[in-house]
Amino acid sequence: MEKENHTFERIIKLTGREPSECKCQRCQQQCKTPCLGTPDDILNLLNAGYRKQLSFTVWAVGLYLGVYPNIIPMIQAEKTSNGCAFLKDGLCSIHHTGLKPTEGKLSHHTITAENLDFKQSLAWNVAKEWLSEDNDQTIAHIVQLMLDLD
Repeated sequence: MEKENHTFERIIKLTGREPSECKCQRCQQQCKTPCLGTPDDILNLLNAGYRKQLSFTVWAVGLYLGVYPNIIPMIQAEKTSNGCAFLKDGLCSIHHTGLKPTEGKLSHHTITAENLDFKQSLAWNVAKEWLSEDNDQTIAHIVQLMLDLD
């Protein structure tokens, strides 16, 4: 838990974002794409029984923009035809549980392409947690849980 809080606070410092609970239409629209979670966020979701709402994926925005040379493999909330697997009646169904992934906790409708500095972006700062050696054991545990077919 201490590592998780340290990571969250570091991402706040790097991005300049603070937790938000805005429920405006523009913020709800963001839930059409699942918010990214750190390895700790995803492990918490798995431990809470949300395995079926998660899937293997890659983050390729940095590659697409030419600012990072590779895709980043990760496990995140499943994207359904309606948006995020946790989107119910226009709102995040896990918001009240405290399990909302980091990007969702810090995202707000004021984030636009016009004011985006890639190095400060929430998505990049969450995605690069999947590259950190500090998270290797957590990621290995996540993959094991995802592959466990019990």
